[in-house]
Amino acid sequence: MFFLKKICNLVFLVLLLSSFSEAYFKQNDTGEEAFSFLGSFYSPRNAALENANGAMPFSDLGVSFLNPASFKLNPEQKNAVAFYWQTGEFADNQGSVSLARKFNTMTATISYGWIKYGDIDGYDENGNATGETYSPQSSVTAATLSFPLPHFEFGTTLKFATDLLSGKSNDQTAMALALDWGMLWQSQSKKLGVGFAARDFGKMIRAYVKDGDDDYGLDETFALSGFYIPGALPRLTLFAETTVPRYAESAISVAGEYAIGSSLFARIGFSRTWLDISRDVKEIFSSAARPNETNDARLLSAGLGYTGSRFALDYAFSYLAQGLGTEHRVGLSFHF
Repeated sequence: MFFLKKICNLVFLVLLLSSFSEAYFKQNDTGEEAFSFLGSFYSPRNAALENANGAMPFSDLGVSFLNPASFKLNPEQKNAVAFYWQTGEFADNQGSVSLARKFNTMTATISYGWIKYGDIDGYDENGNATGETYSPQSSVTAATLSFPLPHFEFGTTLKFATDLLSGKSNDQTAMALALDWGMLWQSQSKKLGVGFAARDFGKMIRAYVKDGDDDYGLDETFALSGFYIPGALPRLTLFAETTVPRYAESAISVAGEYAIGSSLFARIGFSRTWLDISRDVKEIFSSAARPNETNDARLLSAGLGYTGSRFALDYAFSYLAQGLGTEHRVGLSFHF
């Protein structure tokens, strides 16, 4: 047991240093990442809470996409299976299936997610229709291992992603490898906790075009999250998370989950970039001298969930930023 703890601590240190060494941030890198779809595989519960719930251990398999250390089965259960599906403006068919198995104190999870974007008409560089139709699609296969260490929980995920844009003769399915890791700390009262995660640190290993450039990084996002259960409202759980991605603006998400009875939950979440928040503040105090620079990049979601002893059923509705439409997500999971 002592040797196992030493090995786990060493693995944790290596992953921590590896993530920080790869996470160099530059200005004007927005949009230069590949495989940005990796951050879109949310469970309905995650979506309803705007992904702010990564610090709280829970039996929703989708929470592993936020923090690999967060998924937790009840003590009397050893297996779980979950199905998630969504529809909206950005995907004709998107979903994921996950399996989990507990081995003593460790939990192993395998997930597969897919996105089919529907048929898209082709156009040339002059904007003229080519008469060709493309059917782009993406997928990710992930394996997660989580286990307790002294004073906190730790988890890591290895991902293999594929992305096909078109079927032209010179095009091919692009591929990438990514690594996530995360840890949780929870108070003995279980009324508050914090989590830290590094998501999608990796690189493309096969380009979109034969003999093309594959020197692209992935999202490479750090996330700091927390939860709190007020003593005056023990049925309410408050969540917050701030993210620091390499290729996008830092953002904050806040959310709340309210227990209606013992098994039914109502959820709501809101997300906005820190840049837009600062611009809003400047608008308030200097509206006459400063133009409206906010880009209205707000995300608002809500949902309901039923969590029983053996199965869970969840639904989420999301209103996307800048008039980009809406999304609906449903999920069904079993624990045994």
